[in-house]
Amino acid sequence: MRKIILTLISFIIFSNFYAQEKLEIKRIGFSIDIPQKWIFTSNEEVLKNLDNYNFTDKQLETLLKSTNASIGLATLVKYDPKTYPGIIPTIKIRTQEVKTKNIQEFASQLKQSGEDLKKTLNDFKYIDTPSVVEISGKKVVKFSVQFRLKQENNSFNICSRSYYILKNGYYISLNFIEEIGKEDNSLLFEDLIKTISLTDK
Repeated sequence: MRKIILTLISFIIFSNFYAQEKLEIKRIGFSIDIPQKWIFTSNEEVLKNLDNYNFTDKQLETLLKSTNASIGLATLVKYDPKTYPGIIPTIKIRTQEVKTKNIQEFASQLKQSGEDLKKTLNDFKYIDTPSVVEISGKKVVKFSVQFRLKQENNSFNICSRSYYILKNGYYISLNFIEEIGKEDNSLLFEDLIKTISLTDK
């Protein structure tokens, strides 16, 4: 089922000398600019099998809601993981089923998830608690957290800025992750959020 769902996502990346590179997922009504010189990765099966399926919107909706596991749509990293040591500034775009259609209830659920994370992540705390904001004319949930990640003998302070976009029976999440004190991409992340386009797909 996971492979089938992944093949449904239509990635269209286009660029020219004058235009910003863009990630567009038409079937779920979402697009965002890709930062210049960042590395884009996605599941190879998605790109290889774009034209192999012709699902109706209803079939797509059913499949997106048919699994409890989150599905990775795309990952963007600022540096090559093979040559860059430590925590790389990263943008993760995922989707997952959600039961509620109410944005305030959704924000409350995300806040409760944060409380659960306090039990598993070291020094977890909110920078900004979940709140409802507007992007591309749609209400979405925004929050930021900080935690400590331990790896062997190293310890990293991580900041994660998140935006959760509620759709019909599922959500799209964007997580902007970087190490605190190493570099600051917050202005870049804010500029990217302004490029998001959402439709009613």
